[in-house]
Amino acid sequence: MTDAEQADLRVFHDGVTGGDVARVRQLLAAKHVQQEINTPMFAFGQRALHIAAKDAKMLEVLIAAGADVTLLSDWENGPYTVLDNTTEKTARFLLTHGATLTVNVAARLGWLDDLQRLVAADSGLVHARGGDGQTALHEAKTVAIADFLLDHGANIDTPCIDHKSTPAQYALVDRPDVCRRLLERGARPDIYIAARLGDVALATRILDADPDAVAARINEPGYTPVPPLHIYCWTLGFGRSPHDVALKFGHRDVHELLVARSPAKVRFLNALLAGDEPSARALLDADPSLVSPLTHARPGYLALAVFNGHAKVAELMLSLGFDENAPGQDGGTALHAACWVGNARMVELLLARKRVPLETRDPTHLSTPLGWAAHGSVHCRARGADYVAVIGALVAAGADIAAPGNGEPCSLLEMANGNSAVQDALRRHGAR
Repeated sequence: MTDAEQADLRVFHDGVTGGDVARVRQLLAAKHVQQEINTPMFAFGQRALHIAAKDAKMLEVLIAAGADVTLLSDWENGPYTVLDNTTEKTARFLLTHGATLTVNVAARLGWLDDLQRLVAADSGLVHARGGDGQTALHEAKTVAIADFLLDHGANIDTPCIDHKSTPAQYALVDRPDVCRRLLERGARPDIYIAARLGDVALATRILDADPDAVAARINEPGYTPVPPLHIYCWTLGFGRSPHDVALKFGHRDVHELLVARSPAKVRFLNALLAGDEPSARALLDADPSLVSPLTHARPGYLALAVFNGHAKVAELMLSLGFDENAPGQDGGTALHAACWVGNARMVELLLARKRVPLETRDPTHLSTPLGWAAHGSVHCRARGADYVAVIGALVAAGADIAAPGNGEPCSLLEMANGNSAVQDALRRHGAR
């Protein structure tokens, strides 16, 4: 395939992702684009139809050009069908074009009659795995659907494959009625469930049995019911404590219980991560030893604060001596994280300290801070970000603009595909 043809495919990819129906229709007139219409070129092995699942007009264009509605995504932890991300309207459209209804989709959309029909034909389907290795119970939209699946033998605490998360944990944020029903029927609770639901009695029982649960943080080791890369990372947020969750959903009685059960080190870390400098300073004045165990902790709290966009918190941590090199999200340093969110001020602060090597590669993606900036300019696009300034500061400090962006290898220009302003900046600095 020529460079021009590959460029057309990249534009096709961006057109599908961005919902540009007219551009996608135009590109599909070219044979070299049309013949790749079923290629799993999108994240997690998805094909164009998976990405367009909620866009009826895009679906029409893709199907007319030969997109196959029967193909699964190419995802090892549980492939998705074209129906798994649809609205009810687009699901019905795809069914008329040959898509196959699964128990997961019927459960997700609340189609109890269809679910009953499928299970009547094959009772083993209550254990079937769908996208991310979820069962139908993980996706149950209503209490009635959850009850039906349990009454027909579904396992109440079976974790999904990808996130090791149970049906109750999946339902917690946007289907709390389903989560409560699963608890009533014997699902295993955790401290986040108690915090989200505002259940003081449940929170008390959990803390009585496991006092350390009060120190839980999402995506950090130590709290067994919520392992790293749990579904809570995306539904509640990376690094969140049960205290955060209780406050987010307005359950001050649970929050007060959690605070009362929290040792000083937990209250100090919570104050830091909340940006509550007066409380953090007061706790530190009372016990100066609180900061030392946290400055070099793994994961690195400074890197996590930067990654999550808590700039003032990060500056406070820097003043308290937190380690810039302690790995945070995906093993990246604080500089990686600042580049990901496009925080030019934080990048300059970190560069001025000269403690993080510019070519350090994270252990997950084997990417440099410059690579994180290029990739973040497309996939993060944090509010207020200035990726052009970040790239300029990195290059001025000596970052290698010619080095591959990550370990594939992948060029910086390829990583920034989808952000023309950043690509232009990279070219001005010599990227090819």
